[in-house]
Amino acid sequence: MPHTLPTRRALLAGAAAVTTAALTLRPEPSSAAPVPRRNWSQDPVRLFSNENRYGPCEGALRVMRESPHLASRYVSQTRVDALKRAIAELEGLTPEHVLITAGSFEALVLLANEFGAGGGGVICPDPSFPVVATFAERAGGKVQRVPLDATMTHDLDALAARVDANTKLVSVCNPNNPTGTVVDSARLRSFCEAMASRATVLVDEVYIHYLEPAPGLSMVDLVRAGKDVIVTRSFSKIHGLAGMRMGYTLAQPALVKKLDSRQMTLPNPLAVEAALASLQDKAFVPRMRKLTTDARRITTKALDAAGLKPVPAHANFVWMPLPPELLDLPGRFIPHGFHLTTRPHVPIAPEIACLRLTVGTVEEMTAFATLLPSLLGR
Repeated sequence: MPHTLPTRRALLAGAAAVTTAALTLRPEPSSAAPVPRRNWSQDPVRLFSNENRYGPCEGALRVMRESPHLASRYVSQTRVDALKRAIAELEGLTPEHVLITAGSFEALVLLANEFGAGGGGVICPDPSFPVVATFAERAGGKVQRVPLDATMTHDLDALAARVDANTKLVSVCNPNNPTGTVVDSARLRSFCEAMASRATVLVDEVYIHYLEPAPGLSMVDLVRAGKDVIVTRSFSKIHGLAGMRMGYTLAQPALVKKLDSRQMTLPNPLAVEAALASLQDKAFVPRMRKLTTDARRITTKALDAAGLKPVPAHANFVWMPLPPELLDLPGRFIPHGFHLTTRPHVPIAPEIACLRLTVGTVEEMTAFATLLPSLLGR
């Protein structure tokens, strides 16, 4: 008797019969969890992973408190479909345009494998979030890294000049990680429309919610218009759900179907419910945007006053070059309860000589700003 493995969709459909279709989510007032403050040596202020230091909205926290039973269950296809519908309605698309992924990281890996396999050409800005370039190369892709311009922003003309007959994917990140810079929306739209006739264009919009909403800010309207454009998003940043691993991709249905068939994981059922709750809290994202802007202003003012000259930023982090005598800067903050890098005891390498600093809460960045002059010896 042949042994047949169930498909990913069959597993989800089976789980749907026994899981959380009856769970009702009530809109909650917009609030953020207080950041617990224990001994700083045990609970340091992490300013390196671009997490939302305020935490998730109250509705998402309520789901986590009230649904521990979901830890023993596979996710319900009914609930995944509900999340797809919610995202599609928000973006003016159909659920068939939406792929649910483990953060945006899984989506970027899937796309890198899809377009890089077999020697496909992939063009990426540099520096930028490295997942697409790294995994495309691992898949055998021919990756071209295009330097940013003098303002540390995407050089769209230079990116376009690299596109040739072998190019399968052109990737941009807006706002860019790690520099925090933003490309003018009209210029980016013209670029995407022109490039989409020659190759698929990926626009990573993980940090877009830190920008004040404006018509045409997102490139999702190009997906809506049927262009060969992909938009990736995540609940890891402004929604405060980094540990829940929940993201989504907006693309043409044929590509979504192909990528869905190649996913190697099932969504986390608790993450699905937390994401739905977060989407229902319409006041939460604007509140987080305002708090982050205030904290970033405190941070950049302190860095400017110290002569560190951060690049003008538009997300929940700032990026700055460091002179040789300050490569040990992360280590200086350790006794004061701040970790500025994943391994703050290790000085930043001379060939890097830059620091991407996550913006924490207003309280945390006020403390950071107070400490900075003394730690610089000024």
